[in-house]
Amino acid sequence: MLECWFMIGISSAKALAAGCGWAFVGMLTIALPGVAVGQRITDTSNGTLGAAVLFGALVPARATATTSGQVVFRLRNRNNNGYHVDASVTFSSPTTAPLAGGVTIAASDIGVGITSIVAASGVILPRADNILSGFNYNPSTVVAASGVTPFLGMASGQATLADLLASKRILYGNKIDTVTNLNTEDYLTVTMRFGLVPQYFTPGSFTATVLLTISNGP
Repeated sequence: MLECWFMIGISSAKALAAGCGWAFVGMLTIALPGVAVGQRITDTSNGTLGAAVLFGALVPARATATTSGQVVFRLRNRNNNGYHVDASVTFSSPTTAPLAGGVTIAASDIGVGITSIVAASGVILPRADNILSGFNYNPSTVVAASGVTPFLGMASGQATLADLLASKRILYGNKIDTVTNLNTEDYLTVTMRFGLVPQYFTPGSFTATVLLTISNGP
C-alpha cells in the first residue's frame, strides 16, 4: 500500500476597497512520502510527487465561472489482481470574523473529479480502469448560474471534498504492467481537477488534506 498526501488551502486577505468584500487566495500542494514494491505514485517525471496549484485571488462577485487547478500523477502496479486507489480528506475552516451576509467555506464548496486516465505505450491492454460514479467529471466546466457553489455532490454526478470525508475507492482497474520500472513506459497518467467558485465567504482560511492510497486488488 502506498500513500500520497494532497494539501489544499485558502487563506483570507485583508478587506478590499469598499464594496469589494473579501478576497481569498488559494493554493494546492502535493507531497509523496515514499514508494512501495510493485506499486507507485509519482509525478510526470517519475520523481517524488510534489506540486502546488495556485488558485489566485478569489474576489467575491456574482461569478458564473469556476476557478480551478489540477494535479497530474502516474500510477504503476504489477499485481495480477489489478489495483485500486482510495481517497479521504480532513477539512478545517477557521474564521477570522463573524458571519456577515455570506457563508463559511466548507468541503462541499470544492468540486473534485478525475478528468482523464491515459495509458502509456507499455501498459497492458485492453484497459478496464473505472472511476467511482460522481467523480468522473470536470469541476471547471460546471457553471454557477446563481454565483454560489454549483456542485451537487457525488450522488448527483458532481463530487466535492465533502464526499471524501469518509474514505472512498475512487479508482480501480486491471493489472497495469508486468513490472514497475521507472525507466519504462508502464504507467497510467491520471489528472485530478479541483474547482471553487469565488463568492462571499466568511473571512478566514481552510485547510484540506487529501490522502490517496494505491493498493493491490480490485
